[in-house]
Amino acid sequence: MTIGFSSADLVWNRGLSDEPGTGVGDRHLFAMSKPHSEIMSSGTGAVTDVCTTEEILFAADAFDYFGLPELAALTRRLIDRDQDDWEHHHTSAFYGLEYALHPAFERRYRLSPEDFDPVALPEGYALDEHGPASCPGTLIVHQTSRECTLGADCARLHRGYLEHDGATLHRAAGCELCPSGPDWPN
Repeated sequence: MTIGFSSADLVWNRGLSDEPGTGVGDRHLFAMSKPHSEIMSSGTGAVTDVCTTEEILFAADAFDYFGLPELAALTRRLIDRDQDDWEHHHTSAFYGLEYALHPAFERRYRLSPEDFDPVALPEGYALDEHGPASCPGTLIVHQTSRECTLGADCARLHRGYLEHDGATLHRAAGCELCPSGPDWPN
């Protein structure tokens, strides 16, 4: 028997498949899957080559639904932009904010399970509802790096990468980690 999947993991995997559930939460997961996948694999500049404007806007709505308004706003800005001038900044910002996506989904699933279709446990698997938690700190996304509000107390590694309960773009003037200034992600 294999152990390690939570109900939320099963819903997440189903939502990113070709056979998503029909609940409102499932539909949001599926709506964000194609644009999210393209950005994560090829950067923000590639998303308009592969996804329609409607698909990008649905993904942004999904990020709003999961409680990630900065990620939603950034995704909406990907439409009709001159890629040469902004792609690196937007990709860096998207990657940083994305660290809060899975915890935001898990939080939504925990608070509104009725928004998602029930899941069936695959044969040979066992549920592990008490898997590792994400860091409760907020990830501050600078232009050139990321830092957690908990500093040295950050609970960092989860599923092989940094995952935080929240993430926000840093926009303060005079920050040496944001050499393009406070508007770097715009």
